[in-house]
Amino acid sequence: MDIEEVRIKCLTATKSPFVLEGLKSPVKWWGWCREAFEYAKREDKPILVDVGAVWCHWCHVMDETTYSDPSTAELINRHFVPIKVDRDERPDIDRRLQEVAAMLTGQAGWPLTVFLTPEGDVIWAATYLPPVDQYGLPSMATVLKAVLEAYRERRGDIKALSEDVKRALAASRGGRGELDRSLVGDAVAHALSNFDDLYGGFGTAPKFPPIAPLLLLMYRAYYDGLSAVKNVVEKTATAMARGGMYDHLLGGFFRYSTDRAWIIPHYEKLLIDNAELAKVYVDAHRLLGAEEYRRVVEGIFRWVDAFMRREGGGYHSSQDADVEGEEGGYYRWSLEELKDLLGDLYPIAAEHFGLEEHRWPEGKATLYVRRTAQELAERHGPQVVEQLGEIYRRLSDARARRRPPFVDTTVISGWSCAMAEAELYAHRHLGLGNVQHALATLDFVEREMWSGGALWHSYREGAPTAPGVLDDYARCISAALEAYTATAEAKYLRWAVELGGAVLSKFSAPDGGFYDVETVEDLGILGVRLKPVLDTPNLSPNASAALALIKLHQAVGSRRYAQAVEEALKALIPSAHPLGAAGLYLALDFYTATPPKVVVLDEPGGTLHSAAVATWRPGAYVLPLTNDALTYVEDKAVREMAKGPAPAAYICTSAKCSLPIRDPDRLREAMATFGAEEYRLL
Repeated sequence: MDIEEVRIKCLTATKSPFVLEGLKSPVKWWGWCREAFEYAKREDKPILVDVGAVWCHWCHVMDETTYSDPSTAELINRHFVPIKVDRDERPDIDRRLQEVAAMLTGQAGWPLTVFLTPEGDVIWAATYLPPVDQYGLPSMATVLKAVLEAYRERRGDIKALSEDVKRALAASRGGRGELDRSLVGDAVAHALSNFDDLYGGFGTAPKFPPIAPLLLLMYRAYYDGLSAVKNVVEKTATAMARGGMYDHLLGGFFRYSTDRAWIIPHYEKLLIDNAELAKVYVDAHRLLGAEEYRRVVEGIFRWVDAFMRREGGGYHSSQDADVEGEEGGYYRWSLEELKDLLGDLYPIAAEHFGLEEHRWPEGKATLYVRRTAQELAERHGPQVVEQLGEIYRRLSDARARRRPPFVDTTVISGWSCAMAEAELYAHRHLGLGNVQHALATLDFVEREMWSGGALWHSYREGAPTAPGVLDDYARCISAALEAYTATAEAKYLRWAVELGGAVLSKFSAPDGGFYDVETVEDLGILGVRLKPVLDTPNLSPNASAALALIKLHQAVGSRRYAQAVEEALKALIPSAHPLGAAGLYLALDFYTATPPKVVVLDEPGGTLHSAAVATWRPGAYVLPLTNDALTYVEDKAVREMAKGPAPAAYICTSAKCSLPIRDPDRLREAMATFGAEEYRLL
């Protein structure tokens, strides 16, 4: 096989849509494979790694401009071995190279451009590089020549730099510390002090949805009742729901807002973001009662129905930002187009969407709610509600005639488990979500992506394509436990226990915490073992693992899960940023006062079981106790409960258990109040 055949085989091995775009490029791309590094070593060439995703707008821009420039492509092909990496498929590679880029340049993101030696030592890193000097950035050609010169003339400096970076990446995160619930209060205070009181959220721009901080603040608001905490939650959740980051015609959230006011997003939609946000808005609705939040959850599932369900189980992973080279073209509107579509309804639409109150990029507006239907009705009369309904209908019909953005049909195990959990959770508490598809997803992931005690990360065209990472295992544990709560089918509890054992055996670090991958590649900077704690904005792998193991401990009572969480928190909390790692502080809150569990001795779907699963108390776990489940339950108190007369339910907090409860109304009341004083920080 000649080298060109080897390159093409490497490039096409994963079937990643992003990587396969390299087939159309004048750059002779490789995929991520050992052969690429071996070829670079034989030819004594540096490696150019392009990390991106099919949903990434600037990745497309760089492909269509920089990498399509003939002179740039010729320079790369002559002097470099170029490798494309799909960050969704290989989060392990992406995480390491992102940290390297942030360390060297203070910038990270996609597209990510990293230069390596054939041994995997880092030479330099950047993000987007244009074909010519512009935007205050050097051209790709300028950077290529500088990297080539360094590679040829300063190998010793490169080696020294790479060793420094490796030491920094592998450094301890501040040693061990004792666990104290007061640290949770400090994290809440930090969030309050960094709150953007004008627009909601935290910081300025760009703004990602603060998923973990909201989960932490809602948990504390439930028990402590502070109006200041509720205000942060309400203002942030409302601002995101009304902003341009939410798709007001169909539903679902875009990845982030480019501005402080949540108006102009980047238009990609990721499954994992929407799975986490669905749960956030379920909790926000139950905590604050706003019907608007329920509609947000409905919208997320409408988007899932329209684009993301895989027949037979599983969910597709993402939807692109671009259509025919235009970012957000599917979602944006010129004012002239809106006037033609809406006619005499345009003035109401202009008020509702704030159409004439901004200088829109490229003259095209993103829909957001500037004034609500209620506000407009107070100004113009009740007929506005009907008029707005007609406006939305016309716009939805017009958009349906447009070509929709590309959907990546890859199934990512952790992301699919997260959305399945979100649908099951929303069905319990709001009556929303497709339970059948959620359960079919868990059955599909276990059947097709779990074998021999190992979980695959991604699945395309009938086959797994990459090994599972810590986040996949953690999210599938949590989803399996949610499925057991809903169905009382012991197979889901069994799978959760199997996954939990795999987390402990494959990912536990000897000094506490969890590595993001089971094994690392013996390739310079790629060989560093990491224990990620920053939420990005999705819960960090260590936060996901800690929360999943606490939930598993609630379910089966095995001390080994709680012990692993304790060791992780002692190792990671001392240097974890209270806002950037809010997911870890939520886990600390849960660990230091384990949330309640509700043990139910009842037929699945019986009155007590139904009352328990539908009653909302954040963090509480409902354990339907069947004979099959007892195989996995180690908690002696729970096993004693199983010997009592049924139907009955027991509520166990971190310090005590209730007497048996046999009336559904009494159970609902007790679930809201029993032992609540144990969880207060104030």
